[in-house]
Amino acid sequence: MKLLRLLLAFLVLSGAASAPAATKEKATKLAKIKFSTKRGLHDAPFDLNLTSDAAAAKIFFTTNGALPTPKSGNPYSNSIRISTTTTIRAAGFENEQLVTEIDTHTFLFITDVQKQTGAGAPRTWGTNAGKDVIADYEMDPEIVGHPAYRDVLPDALRALPSLSLVLDSGDLFDPARGIYANPMQSGDEWERATSVEFIQPDGAKGFQIDCGLRIQGGWNRRPEESPKHAFRLAFRKKHGAGKLKFPLFASPGAEEFDGLILRAGCNNSWLHWSGAERKQGDYLRDQWMRESYAAMGHPSARGMFVHLYLNGLYWGVYNVAERPDENFAAEHLGGKAKDIDARNSDKILSGDDVAWKELFKVANAGLHEDAAYETAQRLLDVPTFIDFIILNLYGANGDWDRASNWYAARRRSPDGKFVFFVWDGERTLEDVQANVLKFDDDFSPPRLFHKLIENDAFRRLFADHAQRHLNGDGVLTPKPAAERFQRWSSRLDKAIVAESARWGDYRRDAHPYKTGPYELYTRDDHWRPEIQRLLKDYFPKRTDAFLKQLREAGLYPE
Repeated sequence: MKLLRLLLAFLVLSGAASAPAATKEKATKLAKIKFSTKRGLHDAPFDLNLTSDAAAAKIFFTTNGALPTPKSGNPYSNSIRISTTTTIRAAGFENEQLVTEIDTHTFLFITDVQKQTGAGAPRTWGTNAGKDVIADYEMDPEIVGHPAYRDVLPDALRALPSLSLVLDSGDLFDPARGIYANPMQSGDEWERATSVEFIQPDGAKGFQIDCGLRIQGGWNRRPEESPKHAFRLAFRKKHGAGKLKFPLFASPGAEEFDGLILRAGCNNSWLHWSGAERKQGDYLRDQWMRESYAAMGHPSARGMFVHLYLNGLYWGVYNVAERPDENFAAEHLGGKAKDIDARNSDKILSGDDVAWKELFKVANAGLHEDAAYETAQRLLDVPTFIDFIILNLYGANGDWDRASNWYAARRRSPDGKFVFFVWDGERTLEDVQANVLKFDDDFSPPRLFHKLIENDAFRRLFADHAQRHLNGDGVLTPKPAAERFQRWSSRLDKAIVAESARWGDYRRDAHPYKTGPYELYTRDDHWRPEIQRLLKDYFPKRTDAFLKQLREAGLYPE
């Protein structure tokens, strides 16, 4: 035991990442730090007291996100006055040996959040194309003080749960090692240890867990494309608990997670380079697509919305979602993650691409004949694939080539069949008359679709599925489709005011980019009109417009 404590102390004092220490702390059941006040949202100042089960331990704490040590932390002697948004990381030491777990508590003051300017934070987030990336932290005073929003904003910040990430500031913004300052970098070497807290606005049970943090995504990693990057949380034993165990989502499903995605929104958001897409900013399209796929009866990544904080700084509205990787596939297809062939578009996540290449070899050779079609059915879950295609064609997905915005997986066994999972459907629900039936690209879902419709049996099955989902009370008929969207838009109606205050002025004031107009994006002038367009124009008309397209293509009978 003494040897383990000496090792832990060495890791912490030498500046090593917290994750290995956290793992061994839990393994040896180290003492806990007790906070007199729970993490959460607060309105009035209070005195915070810290105690430890280890009576002889001397407590050290930090307020800058860094790990507390006897050398870098503040020695705790008296209660700490908390009167503004504060993150506290605390640990106990005996003779400079770590003898308690490292605990993290975030205390959020809504009045303080509204006034944040980022004072003291780095003024740049690395460089891009040889130029500094200008940092932006301010809650726009035009929104904070606006007669239509000043009384709404406090409620907006309480309208969703809060997710607080606390980590060494350098791991975010340092030019050499910070993941936010180097968003184009990826891989294990660009994963940083962080604390994550889930804070319910009503004080209900949440969680705190240590895990790994990475920048997530493709196009919106580019600083010029979006300053609001997406993140991936990786729950690994080297950081702490190997899994997050918490009933995070309202819909039934797994309550243990190996990872989660914090989706920031890129296409059809207020930060996109295109003025046309900024006008259509709604932040709901991908959530609607994933939920629609679930409503069609298939495994689909669940999601919810939160307010995200980085070291106490408000970072906007994020969509927390399951990642449909090999762990997700094993949960729904059976077996273990190591036995899954999983891919994120053209990237192999697990297993190999032997069966994948075989599927496309068979498809590209032609599927007119029943024998070839039967071979394809051995490799592909055809009924599930049809629903995946119908949903993406209904939404007129404008971004689903071989390298973009879908996942697929199969059990690596003789009877294993590829199943596709909806992902990143932000380029959907744009134009009622949009038609993407002709889009094709090798090694993509559209290519499989184009080859499969060569077969008469497939066409009949496709028409049957279209009949089921596009008629009566089917999933993609006007009323159910609109109701599914309205449930989410109602949840975001207040919260989106906070997003407007945080990022609504960015393209106008910080970085006008590519195409205008460069406006101050607000709920009442931009978000609500787009929501109403979808509810009153798109969903009521899209089903008939899509059926007409299918008929004209010979894919649905008159």
